[in-house]
Amino acid sequence: MRQYQGISVSPGLVLGQVSLLKRETYLFNRSQHSPEKEELVLEEALRIAKNELDSMAGRSAASEQAIFTFQSMLLEDESFMGEVRSYIQAGTGAAEAMNRVGQRYADKLLAMTDNAYLQLRNVDILDVTQRVVNILAGRPRVLLTLDHPVILVADKLMPSDLFSIPSGMILGIITSEGSTLSHAAIIARARGIPSIIQVGRDFLDDCDGRLVVLDADAGCCILDPDADTRQQTVSRICARQQVEEDALEMPVRSMPCRTRDGAAFELLANCFGPEDIGSALNLGAAGVGLLRSDYQILAGNTFDEQEQFYYYAACIAAAGGKPITVRTFDFGSDRTLSNVYKGDQSAHLGMRGIRSSLRQPRRFENQIRALLRAGAIGPLRIMFPMVTNVADWDDAMSLVNHCRHNLEERGITYKADVPFGIMLSIPAACLTAEDFVRHGCEFFVIGTNDLTQYTHAAGREVTSAERYFQPTSKAMYKLIRMTVDAAEARGIPVSICGLAVGDPANAVQYLHMGLRSFSMGPQNLLSVKKALLEADAAPDRAGPPFE
Repeated sequence: MRQYQGISVSPGLVLGQVSLLKRETYLFNRSQHSPEKEELVLEEALRIAKNELDSMAGRSAASEQAIFTFQSMLLEDESFMGEVRSYIQAGTGAAEAMNRVGQRYADKLLAMTDNAYLQLRNVDILDVTQRVVNILAGRPRVLLTLDHPVILVADKLMPSDLFSIPSGMILGIITSEGSTLSHAAIIARARGIPSIIQVGRDFLDDCDGRLVVLDADAGCCILDPDADTRQQTVSRICARQQVEEDALEMPVRSMPCRTRDGAAFELLANCFGPEDIGSALNLGAAGVGLLRSDYQILAGNTFDEQEQFYYYAACIAAAGGKPITVRTFDFGSDRTLSNVYKGDQSAHLGMRGIRSSLRQPRRFENQIRALLRAGAIGPLRIMFPMVTNVADWDDAMSLVNHCRHNLEERGITYKADVPFGIMLSIPAACLTAEDFVRHGCEFFVIGTNDLTQYTHAAGREVTSAERYFQPTSKAMYKLIRMTVDAAEARGIPVSICGLAVGDPANAVQYLHMGLRSFSMGPQNLLSVKKALLEADAAPDRAGPPFE
């Protein structure tokens, strides 16, 4: 446990996992094209950049729009672009020319120590320059792909860094450099994101994927907090939320979960460990719909059976008798673990989830034994991710039975009938959902993040394929619909989770499709509940509601 002191930019208190934003170092080769062709390529890149800036301005508050207006105007500045074109005419490639001029202008502003406002605009020049260079080089403009909220860490932040990450996915911000007057700081304050700056470069060295307490009220952060510090932080967070939410959201939170026409529904939370389970329950969650078990070993050290048992027992205790659904290890779903396997075993090629677990049976059996033992303490369900067909299911359950026999031989108490289910994140599994029930599957969880990705062949990290990543497409409707029908026909529970579920409009559409159990990030619970309370649950059998 180590504390770092910085300067507060935006107040608040959060506990979460670090996601380090790393920027590429550009290596430019001399242009292989004629100056005329390079200028044509540049014009197209400028057009794309301006459209992206306009889009971000449209999503920003009025006080933030000037940031992107300034950047867009720079791309039309005759002096700035004239220098870029001069380099191109001299034989420099468009990307290198843009980078050279942008860096020169930024350095010039940074040197204006007698004008603090203009000095800080150097970041905006670097931001827009980087955007155009990335477009020219075919690189993504989104540097992070996240599937859960994180504390964003960087040397410094550009305004577009914050707008390239979905709202609600940034718990807090820590930078080693920066200024309280920077545009990124202004955006953080406007959005109420707890933030500190100037913690020093030492913090960046080995923080990625690790747990941090960010106390932006005191302008400090604690890396690898111990159990007592974590508990104290959670208690303080809950106390703050209690005061704020009692004033604003008590009518919604206290109302029973029933739609306008009287249909009951269930709200669950996606959690990472005992620290945020309590917070989720305070916001009205009826339980944990997804506990990411890999969160406990983000640093790369797989716990043994006993250590895992203590971890799951702590989660069950934090839930206070409410049910928890644990997803077995899904290495590769998280950015910090995506390169655990290389080559043919790469998670990017699909070797993750249950596929990975079945190839490392000793590690998988340690986890299953720990979970079976924890099941004797409180309500617990176990879910296999990335299941493709019943062969995956049968192989996994064969190992589960082996673990049961092992625990019996050792004379260790465990719960023999812990429910086992699957996360449907692959179209093949949705298309054959009824087969899993016949083979003993006891519940379904529809995972919209991966299901969207594999249905549309569009990775979330691929900016150029963003228009294909559509969680509310007609294809998704059909897959979800047939999964719900299979669950209803066989009499097993089904829930839906993922980023899309946290959107109130989407949640209402899922309600109309027959779903009654929804799992999402704790920050979305109250807004989704409000939308469902005001909706009718009449199922839509006429056709897909999504367009």
